[in-house]
Amino acid sequence: MDATPLYSDLVLIGGGHAHVNLLKMYGMEEYKDRLKGIRLTLITRDVSTPYSGMLPGYVSGHYTHEQCHLDLSLLCSHSGFRLIHASATGIEINESGKGGSVTVDDGRPPIRFDALSVDIGSSPQYCSTGSSHITPVKPIDGFAHRWSSLVDRVSSDVSNEIIKVAVVGGGAGGIELTLAINERLKKIVKGEGRVEVTVFNRGGEILQQHNPKVREIFDRILKERNVHVVRNATATSVTASTSNSNTKTLHYTHNDTPTSSLFSEIIWCTSASSQPWLRTSAPFETTDDGFILVDDMFQTSIPGIFAAGDCCHNRSGSRPKAGVFAVRAGPILRDNMLNFLMGNKLIEYVLQKEFLGLISTGDKYAVASRGSFALEGAFLWKLKDEIDVKWMKSYKELPEMKVELDFPEIAQSKGAVAMAAFAEAPMRCGGCGAKVGASTLSRVLKAVRERRHLQEQNASPNPNPNSSIPTSLSSMDDCAVCPPPPRDCMTVHTIDFFRSFISDPFIFGRISAVHSLSDCHAMGALPQTALALAVAPYAVTESITEDTLIAMLSGASDALFEEGCALAGGHTCEGAELSLGFAVNGYLPPNFPGFLKAGGQPTNKIVLTKRVGTGALFAAEMRGKVNGIFRTEAINEMCKSNGRAAKIITDPQFVESVKAVTDVTGFGLVGHLLEMLDYEAGIGAKLEISKIPFFDGAVSAAKQNIYSSLQKSNENSRRAVKNHIVVAKTHPEKSRLLYDPQTAGGLLIIMEAEMAEALVSSMKDSGYDNCAVIGEIVAIEKPSANGGEEDSCVLRKLVEVVE
Repeated sequence: MDATPLYSDLVLIGGGHAHVNLLKMYGMEEYKDRLKGIRLTLITRDVSTPYSGMLPGYVSGHYTHEQCHLDLSLLCSHSGFRLIHASATGIEINESGKGGSVTVDDGRPPIRFDALSVDIGSSPQYCSTGSSHITPVKPIDGFAHRWSSLVDRVSSDVSNEIIKVAVVGGGAGGIELTLAINERLKKIVKGEGRVEVTVFNRGGEILQQHNPKVREIFDRILKERNVHVVRNATATSVTASTSNSNTKTLHYTHNDTPTSSLFSEIIWCTSASSQPWLRTSAPFETTDDGFILVDDMFQTSIPGIFAAGDCCHNRSGSRPKAGVFAVRAGPILRDNMLNFLMGNKLIEYVLQKEFLGLISTGDKYAVASRGSFALEGAFLWKLKDEIDVKWMKSYKELPEMKVELDFPEIAQSKGAVAMAAFAEAPMRCGGCGAKVGASTLSRVLKAVRERRHLQEQNASPNPNPNSSIPTSLSSMDDCAVCPPPPRDCMTVHTIDFFRSFISDPFIFGRISAVHSLSDCHAMGALPQTALALAVAPYAVTESITEDTLIAMLSGASDALFEEGCALAGGHTCEGAELSLGFAVNGYLPPNFPGFLKAGGQPTNKIVLTKRVGTGALFAAEMRGKVNGIFRTEAINEMCKSNGRAAKIITDPQFVESVKAVTDVTGFGLVGHLLEMLDYEAGIGAKLEISKIPFFDGAVSAAKQNIYSSLQKSNENSRRAVKNHIVVAKTHPEKSRLLYDPQTAGGLLIIMEAEMAEALVSSMKDSGYDNCAVIGEIVAIEKPSANGGEEDSCVLRKLVEVVE
């Protein structure tokens, strides 16, 4: 395990083409020694990012969604980046002028940085009103979703109405997209003249950044394809049609004359506009229209903050907002960020005056443009396709990397203090010597406490009024002084602790708290207080430790607060890995004995509230072998507390029908179900494997034979499944996932059959979308009075798995 102290934070905002290059290269062997001691973080709104060069081919139908999208979570796993799945909303600079923090939109504390890069793309310049009725090309991911919806709508349309599409913008991107749209829709729609595509161009000439020969070629091709071009047209607004819900009205001036036209879809592909938050809260210099000004090193007016791609403007001269420039910025950016942290001289990039543009025409034909040169032909499409596919392949098929590093360059650059800290890292103290420093801890607790007070002021009434703020967090005393539970209530105590399995400390904190509260929820108890045991990775810089703990404990505090549970205190220390656990105290309501694990009877139904497979899924994620969409689905479900489920099963409508409850965690579905069965009483279970909800990412991992390290131990319980050999043959992946260890898993509920479907319906209404009846309790042969070897075999056969 790597125990190198952390010295600096390098943060990327956005998953643009320049950052994609950086993400890949930082995972390569040649950069490993330079990155030792640097915490790497990517903040991105989307984990699946499209490659702009293949967008027209995707629209034409030549590429699938998967072929033209990159999975940023895989690249982060490859390079060791923390993945923060959120949108940046602002940047603040420290008073010293060095470093700062990034605010994001998911409520977490600001994320610190020592070096920062912004690559968040751009948006089209919208018309004055009606932007909600248009489909902007950028952000590209949003366009891809809207385009897919349009294709589905056109494909299912049997009305024989004319499909009219407008593309606003006659630059290279607009014309290329226009021809792609025209090509795809005419393939889908049967019947001549059912597709009309119109381009609206502000000036008299389309493709104004290209030479006259290129414009002449495209004028001819547009005419041949019956694509209408409206020149000298300026779009002013878009309104919804009152007569047809599937049409919009585009208002524009044509040769200074106001006019309007109806369209099925209006695609916006005009000149680029900066992201709104850059225009309002950027701490560095920008152009008048909000683009980040950078020099030839891609550095902004603030040292250590860089930018690349469409969101920036080079002081040396304007270049088109094209992916080719962002791609070429990547190598300079990746080295200059490290050069800045090391105190080395930055590298200058000489901007090229001309570049080769390959503009496709929708039908596997393309036009080449460079300076005054123009050429067309099908062979150019093949060339473009080869270049694009090869580029994408280089970012999807990542090499297995060795982890063999000696002395970090960042430590050498920081002087004697940092060098000494690195040398002492393997011999860092244990015991109380491993505690986080008092001043750091004081600042962490103050930040978490102030954040929670603000939440309490703005929140609805506490779901558990007895979890008032303990005096320890106010007075910093040695113990938390908490109010006792109400009279005639029984107290409950539970504890959980584990190492981080994801790179985002805020989300890890939330999941840890959800997981730790789950035992209380399974009993129907109300959590009251929690004590945390937090481990932060070694760091020389106190601010890095402070940032990590604030993020992790804030995520945990949010989850606890939502359940009416107070974070009463805890213990923090240094360690090799980010880790977190909680000792939770709660109580059972008056006259309620709580749900126990045992108690089901034959004909009772078995209900599961969440999907299964987090262990295998995140084992695959560690190896860079899981799709980012699958990862996001799992995290969203793991962040979902079982608190609402507990309230449902303790509701008078269901409480008498519920016979036994537990939560599905480390022992897996079968392991925890076995705890609910009673061999002596002849109580077994039958599971319907087709009804059990599994994460798609877990099934994908199982197909690659990737499982959790606890899988082998859990599979010892397969001896209790009487037909496990048959199930393993018919359902090879799902059969093994029955033993997959879960983190923040769902509740496993045994209840009377007549109320089971009503319970599932209530669960789904409350957000447990994958809740399902997965089986029933059955009678099994009881052991004989004499016991013996035969009865020991009966003990092993408590569960049957059926289709």
